[in-house]
Amino acid sequence: MTTIADVARYAGVSVATVSHVMNHTRHVEPETAERVRAAIAALRYSPNSVARSLRRGETKTIGLLLPDNSNPFFASVARQIEDAGFVSGYTVILCNSDGNAEKEERY
Repeated sequence: MTTIADVARYAGVSVATVSHVMNHTRHVEPETAERVRAAIAALRYSPNSVARSLRRGETKTIGLLLPDNSNPFFASVARQIEDAGFVSGYTVILCNSDGNAEKEERY
């Protein structure tokens, strides 16, 4: 798995520069930014979502607990939540409680 440090080495820049290019947090000279983007493409770099979640303190995950998602009403609600979450960059985790208080508590 390619890391941000691998991208930085390949592009001949610091990890911070790679981060600034990816997150648009500071100005990076156009030639340098292009070198970083080329390194990202060449190495097929994809940010580690778990590492990013830990660093940012947010997971972009919605936990959805339903009594029974085989019920058409709840299935429809779950679908709408998933669709809205996807558009906003969230992942939805679905759990069924089966109306069981112990399952609800564990989830």
